[in-house]
Amino acid sequence: MKDLKTQYIVMILDDKIGNSRVFGGAISKLAQELRQHQSQVNVLTSYSEAFPVLGNEMNIDAVLLAVDPDGDALLNKQSDALLEVLKNRQRNVPVFLLADRSGSAGETSLELMEKADEYIWILEDSPEFIAGRIRSAVCRYRSRLLPPLMQAVWDYNEEFHEYSWAAPGHQGGRGFTKSPAGRKFYDFYDENLFRTDTGIERSSLGSLLDHTGAFAESERQAAEIFGAHYSFSGIVGSSGSNRTIMQSVLSPGDVALCDRNSHKSIEQGLILTGAVPVYMPVTRNAYGIIGPVLPQNMTPQSITQSIARSPLGIAGKKPAYAVLTNCTYDGLCYRSDKVEQLLGQSCSRLHFDEAWYAYARFNPMYRNCHAMRGDARDYPQNAPTVFATHSTHKLLAALSQSSYIHVRNGREPVPAERLNLAYMMHTTTSPLYAICVSNDISARMMAEAGPALTQEVIDEAVDFRRSLARICRDYARKNSWFFQVWNAPRVKDVSGRKSWDFADAPAELLTHQQDSWRLVPGESWHGFAGLEHDWAMLDPVKVSILTPGITPQGEFTGNGIPAELVAAYLYREGIIPTRSTDFQLMFLFSIGITKGKWMTLLDLLLEFKELYDRNAPVIQVLPDLAARDIRRYGHLGLKELGDMMYDYIKTNQPTAKLSAAFDRLPEQIITPRDAYMHLVREQ
Repeated sequence: MKDLKTQYIVMILDDKIGNSRVFGGAISKLAQELRQHQSQVNVLTSYSEAFPVLGNEMNIDAVLLAVDPDGDALLNKQSDALLEVLKNRQRNVPVFLLADRSGSAGETSLELMEKADEYIWILEDSPEFIAGRIRSAVCRYRSRLLPPLMQAVWDYNEEFHEYSWAAPGHQGGRGFTKSPAGRKFYDFYDENLFRTDTGIERSSLGSLLDHTGAFAESERQAAEIFGAHYSFSGIVGSSGSNRTIMQSVLSPGDVALCDRNSHKSIEQGLILTGAVPVYMPVTRNAYGIIGPVLPQNMTPQSITQSIARSPLGIAGKKPAYAVLTNCTYDGLCYRSDKVEQLLGQSCSRLHFDEAWYAYARFNPMYRNCHAMRGDARDYPQNAPTVFATHSTHKLLAALSQSSYIHVRNGREPVPAERLNLAYMMHTTTSPLYAICVSNDISARMMAEAGPALTQEVIDEAVDFRRSLARICRDYARKNSWFFQVWNAPRVKDVSGRKSWDFADAPAELLTHQQDSWRLVPGESWHGFAGLEHDWAMLDPVKVSILTPGITPQGEFTGNGIPAELVAAYLYREGIIPTRSTDFQLMFLFSIGITKGKWMTLLDLLLEFKELYDRNAPVIQVLPDLAARDIRRYGHLGLKELGDMMYDYIKTNQPTAKLSAAFDRLPEQIITPRDAYMHLVREQ
């Protein structure tokens, strides 16, 4: 592992380096001096090459920027914009302004000075002295760069070259090297993974289960970053985190208010605790997209009636716990402050399952629409105690299985010690430290650059949505079909006086105004009846693409293209949608998205249209499918296959049947725990 203190990267930018032989020579000498001390120095001569470097290279340890102290307005403006990009991603990276002796620092713009750490007269001090100043600044920056758990594991790996007599048995990876297959495995993942895969005997790192040492400091910082009173780092996904919360607050016979669209881990929590569920019904639209629980189903009167109707003997009981999925898998986000106000009248402990929504706190687009809003220190003691679970591996950057439990204690608080008893039931005593550290890093990334990272995702998702909408409109003008994007077809400005087609709406409006994404009652595009104003919004980064074949009201059109046929083609081309229904394909935009990634998707959708319109042979477009039954598929064209599938959907209407099943709650006979016990007993 490279030493943090000696290996570093410096970027020098001077777009006028050829204009002054003396100044250019001084920069060359400084670069040479830095390279003599194990530094990689990149000298750039134009802003056009600097912007993409700073926008994508996140491993820069210092930036040296040549400025014009005589007050070149254009240069100062470019420099200020460049440092804005840098500071949005690497807030604390040291920045040095380089100038010759011909002017005064006082002539440099205030904005530029505020973003810099030091002003250097490059012709006044020696290259050795300036390089020393830079190295010192980098060392200070590096010492604060890593979050506590990552730093502790790094230091442990560097300092302790131990002979361990404890688990794991591979002993720093050495065990894998004793067989050919093991050696391939070792070489594939590299040494550091195995050297940092240690047992819990390493007390110098603290304990995940006891929340001590570097683990405790990591969780303390996570609570501060995500706005909680306290947080626990999870290594069994949000499934384990959900069950942990339920086991800390529920006992047999307690009433649990449950979202009808809950994750299976909520059902598992009901089995483990013996609690009695009372389900809040959800809405669904004609595309099979699951909408929100309506506010009228969260009122005290509605909840009291639901409890009274239960055949499981819970009439008159007060709910001990309530859980809601926010946002839904299809991207519907609640006004969480309104949810708290409503459910808080009936229940003192509310759980927001925000598995797919860990980024919401870090962008104003989602204001008032997530659990940990504002400052935890301002949270009222008479408000409900609120839990949030985040799958940090889903749309943040942590490794699979990583998650967080965040807690804000209000009335009927849950002490951390009690939550930890349940936590230990769902957390292994042999954690993979790489998972824990990835959580630590993921939290630090959001603390350092959360607004910039989330805004970039929103910007890319909106660019994709607008591009798709424009192409769809262009084909419509030619009386031809294309895929539609599921969002409001028209949007208004904040005043409500001016409106645009979505395809033409200003990017700034769509990427920064929540109003553009709110579900307005009565609008046909979303297909949800019974909504109240400002109850839910559509998350712009969760993109649903609609294929032709059905209207928002559920009426079949003359022709249609099943989404599963499109998905099969995309799979063949290496594009994996997150899910599909009869006429919907869903794609999640995350911080790992790139413009090239979504442009490729757009190109493939255009290619599918071309293949479908000319009825290209299935044996060429989907050869794997054709090979399964050559007599059935060998003579078919893509459009012919699509027509057969569409006729099947029109005849059998699977989405409508699913919606009918979800429209009413099944009759409850026994609790989930009792049902599971019957299963175990083979009854």
